[in-house]
Parts: sequence; structure tokens; C-alpha cells
Amino acid sequence: MKRFLHILTTLITGLFLTVQLSAQCTPDPACLDTLQPGEYCPQDFPPLLLDLPYDEVITFILALELEYDGTTYTLDSIAVDSVRNIPPGLTYSSSATGYVPDSAYCSQLSGTPTQAGEFPIAFYLEPFVDFGSGPVSLGQFMDDTSVVITVYDPTGIEPRQADQFQVLPVVPNPFSEITRISFYTPYQDRVSLQVYNILGKLMYEETQSASSGEHQFVFNGNELLPGTYFYRVINSRNLYTGKFIKSK
Repeated sequence: MKRFLHILTTLITGLFLTVQLSAQCTPDPACLDTLQPGEYCPQDFPPLLLDLPYDEVITFILALELEYDGTTYTLDSIAVDSVRNIPPGLTYSSSATGYVPDSAYCSQLSGTPTQAGEFPIAFYLEPFVDFGSGPVSLGQFMDDTSVVITVYDPTGIEPRQADQFQVLPVVPNPFSEITRISFYTPYQDRVSLQVYNILGKLMYEETQSASSGEHQFVFNGNELLPGTYFYRVINSRNLYTGKFIKSK
């Protein structure tokens, strides 16, 4: 099912292609499928935040082959008969209702999410293959494991910077034992915390793998002497520096 799930990936980033037909979106000509495994653009999507307007156009290109029920087929086309469990407040539109390999399509996800949470999307799909006498349906089936849309409650996050890495205020600061350094990442990444004393000596370091959303480092300063310390929060693209005070 790996190649078939890849087809689903290109479809889901088109986000529910038959829910509503629309000519408003245009495929991005810069999105190319050079090795023909299927493609979608952009690779990093702006996150969905509760009660904040969202509008994103996705370009996708269907893969040439699919693996279905243990057999690899050359794909003629694929139809998305229906999609269910769409987050409340959002609508979807597409530039087409049927999809063939090696052609660029687009879809648009827009609206204002009204409910936070995770939404496993159920796709009702019908792939077609051609054995020489015309397209033949492989039958409809339902997939509800490939795509989960998450709508985040943006507590403490700057809405206008929701597509950027953010480090939130240290709470509490000053602190006597435990403090929390929270951060928000719009994409999956590895994020590190480093703590230095005023002489620049590294006192503590921790790294975590973070999915898209809000996370935190829970820092235990029991072994630190009272005083001022500097910290760095580092991801693959940014470095943020701040300071906190360890009290008695």
C-alpha cells in the first residue's frame, strides 16, 4: 500500500478534491514531478488555528503507479467519491473532479476553523486502471488512516506569525525550581534548549523532536545557583536567545 498511500498524500494535500468544484485556484507552474512519484506544493503548509481565517492553495500531481491489494498497477485515473469528517468551519474546492497521472491540479482550503482538535479524514476513493480495452474500476474503498488535520488553539501565539517558529515567554520568571520554556513550530522539527551562566559556560542542554504545534521544555533548575542565566532555543532554521532569573 506504500505507493497507494503516496497517491493519497498527493490527493490529501489537494484536500478533498471533489467536495466542491471551483475554477478560482490555478496550479503552480513551478511545482514539478521530475521523478514521477507524485508531488505536491508547497511542502510546508501554514498551520490551522482556531477562529482565525485560513486560505491555502495546494498544487498536486498524481503518481503514475499504485500498489493495490499486493499488485502494482499503472494508474489511469482516480476519483474521490466523497470525503467525511472535515473540520467545522472549513470548505474545500478543486480545479477538477477527476484526476489523471502526470497532470497538475489544484485545490483550495479556506474558511475559519471553529473547533480545535484532530480530525481523521475519511476518503472514499475509486482508482481506475486500463488493461488495454479502456478504464476499469478497482472498486471503491475507504481510507481513514492517511490524513489527520489538526486545528490548534493558538494560546500565546502571535496569529500574524502562525507560519513562523516562535518562542513564548518563560513562565515563571524568576523561578525557584521549575520553569517552562514554550515554543511553537509550524512544521515538524528538532528543537534544542541550551542554558548558559553569565560566563558563557553551558550548564544544560536538551533536544526534542517536535511535531507541528505548541510544545515546551520543562526545565528543572535545582542544581543552579541563584542568579541570571541565558538560554537558547534552536531549531533547524532559527536561534532565539533570552534570559531568566533563578531565585533562592
